[in-house]
Amino acid sequence: MAESKTLKLLIVEDDLEDEQLLCEALLEIEEHRLWSNWRSSSIVPVDSLAGALDCLRRERFNAVLLNLSLPDSPTLLDSFLNINACAQGAPLVVLADHADDNLANRLLLEGAQDVLLKSELECVPLARAIRYAVERQRRADAQRAAAFVDPLTGVFTRDAFLHVAAYKTPVEPLALVEISADPDALDPLLIEAAGALLRVFRVPAIVGRWDRRRFCVLGPEAALHHGAAQFAAALGDHRVHFSVSSLEEMLASELPLRAKTAILAD
Repeated sequence: MAESKTLKLLIVEDDLEDEQLLCEALLEIEEHRLWSNWRSSSIVPVDSLAGALDCLRRERFNAVLLNLSLPDSPTLLDSFLNINACAQGAPLVVLADHADDNLANRLLLEGAQDVLLKSELECVPLARAIRYAVERQRRADAQRAAAFVDPLTGVFTRDAFLHVAAYKTPVEPLALVEISADPDALDPLLIEAAGALLRVFRVPAIVGRWDRRRFCVLGPEAALHHGAAQFAAALGDHRVHFSVSSLEEMLASELPLRAKTAILAD
């Protein structure tokens, strides 16, 4: 979600009186400038699971305040799991009607950022809980994103590349680009090569780092062959080996090596 001075909140609550009390508390938080990073809040209230899922599919929110006791949900946990699946990264703060440590622990394990008792809600702790939930979610998202990016070159890691490739057309070929250089000169050249690959092979092609010396590119065959010459020219006289096969063939060729490695490890 883009940076904004307005905190966008989805309130999922089927009890009208509780919803009004919660909205009043949020307005008081805003009046006392307790949001810290936001100047104001924008509140979207819904009173059912279906309404919440519809909102989450159409819009993005900074956080969701969720009462699990919804008229169209079979269980409290189902309410959470369904909404969490559609939340698009928005942190969920659960507002519980009654204390239940077992349920609270399960919700936290499933990804809830906090579980608060509605009977104990006060403005300052509520504002703090929402701020902390948003920040924890932001950090978790950043860590997940970092795991998908090779720290040296900035392209997809091998695992991330394979994950994204799983959603591509199966017949698209795979290009492997091997960089030859002395060990001392390899890292700077890999950085340069990654930049050239990203310039030459644009979306919908995807670029990743296969291993220490090789990059991988998945895309239409014509685009791969056309980009190969552009890429080689961009790196000048450096030694570049460019080959095209299929992802399945490449993975199959590594199976004996993986099996041998597993046996040695055992």
